[in-house]
Amino acid sequence: MLGLVTIVAYGSWYYAFGVLLDPIRVDTGWRESSLAVSFSAGIVAAALASIPGGRLLDRRGSRLILILGGIGGGAGLTLVATAPNYGLFLVGSILTMGALGGFGFYHVTMTAVVQLHPHNPTAAIAALTIWGAFSSFLYLPLTAALVRSLGWRTTGLVLAATAVFVFALAAWIVPDLRAEPADADSPVPGLLTTATALLDAGRRRRFTAAVALGGVAMSTILVYQVPAMTAAGLPLAAAATLAGARGLCQLLGRLPLGPLVARIGPTIALIMAFAAMAAGGALLAVASTVVVGATFAVLAGFGIGAFSPLQGIKAEQLYERRTLGATMGLYSSVLMAAGAAGPAAAGVMADLTGDRRAAAGVITVSAVGAALAAVKA
Repeated sequence: MLGLVTIVAYGSWYYAFGVLLDPIRVDTGWRESSLAVSFSAGIVAAALASIPGGRLLDRRGSRLILILGGIGGGAGLTLVATAPNYGLFLVGSILTMGALGGFGFYHVTMTAVVQLHPHNPTAAIAALTIWGAFSSFLYLPLTAALVRSLGWRTTGLVLAATAVFVFALAAWIVPDLRAEPADADSPVPGLLTTATALLDAGRRRRFTAAVALGGVAMSTILVYQVPAMTAAGLPLAAAATLAGARGLCQLLGRLPLGPLVARIGPTIALIMAFAAMAAGGALLAVASTVVVGATFAVLAGFGIGAFSPLQGIKAEQLYERRTLGATMGLYSSVLMAAGAAGPAAAGVMADLTGDRRAAAGVITVSAVGAALAAVKA
């Protein structure tokens, strides 16, 4: 059930937005940079909400988190779909991402599966992220099909209803998981102490930098993979299908992750993931054929697919398990807050140059920086 929550949380807006971008722009006349900023503002909201989301998960359990995610996500998507002006659309985008991101992204579901399977956390995280790999594979082509048949506004209402249903079902089915202190006599570290640990000199600080730069690359790929391929010459249906295949290709980074980490370690695996994201991002600039688009899908899929679970695996190794929810929430906040800069920068560059393929430069530079930061993480 946590795998289904992950699919819906990421798919409903984080992945679907890239497909909806053009239909919204054409229908409303709103500037592309304004729409990109609305997405980035939503990422910032998710980053902020991830901090109390992880903390609440540790202290109050998973049921409250899932209820908040469903209510907020459904309300936000409904507002997005019915907004008569850009101001209300912006509010809806912020509410949607704040709720779905803060209370349904991997910092919640990874922590929950570790609590369910405390004796084998690496396998539990890998299994969860295999489910998560189907999110973009399902939501990108499905969203494109719904938009063609129903228009973007009705599509938004369908996405809202789906999010409410799945989060409510999970709140009912999933055990009310929460962290159990390893030592009942030892006080749980406060949020400031937990946050400060992310900047500790050495491996933790380098890992934090790698997560931030990886977030820039990943968010830019997710928003601009479809627009960049259509700008290069591919039809929308083909671009959306290849972007969905990129999501399925995330399995290439997740199915063999356990043996890969056992053989080469999580740090080298993380560097490989960032290198694949950099190469895939560069291909977006020239993805005018299905062959090039498919190569992008394989490389970027592997990179993003491995990056997501490796965050959890590394964090579980570097930090105390009793604060894992808060720690993962903080890392999710770092990833999304830094990642918000990517789509916003790409949107401004698209307005200035008239070419969305400039997003490829943002992706490549940030992914290479992430790989360098991860070298000694």
